[in-house]
Amino acid sequence: MAGKHVLIVDDDIEFVKLYSLFLKNSGLEISAVYSAGEALGAIEELSPDIVVLDVMMEHFDSGFNVSKSIKEKHADLPVILMTAIGEETGMDFKPKDDSERELMHADAFLDKEASPE
Repeated sequence: MAGKHVLIVDDDIEFVKLYSLFLKNSGLEISAVYSAGEALGAIEELSPDIVVLDVMMEHFDSGFNVSKSIKEKHADLPVILMTAIGEETGMDFKPKDDSERELMHADAFLDKEASPE
């Protein structure tokens, strides 16, 4: 995957800095935007190879809305959704199977760890 361009969409600036550093060290080109509202414009402008998108941003379900919009315009653009919110909060967004993942308009789903470990 070296040389691929990844767009990170997340309102947590410190997380984006850390995640970007990790991905750059893997040989990836990284761009970032910090709101759901910026995501679609960045995709048009930057033409990334993959989008890594936080579920929870300025609106409760903004990640899901952006993912759906991305897939409507760019069906072949891989979208990875991520969240730190799990079962312990009572709001588990992680898909249980492929059909739930497809309903979220995501190609994959990552846990966004809240701690450095």
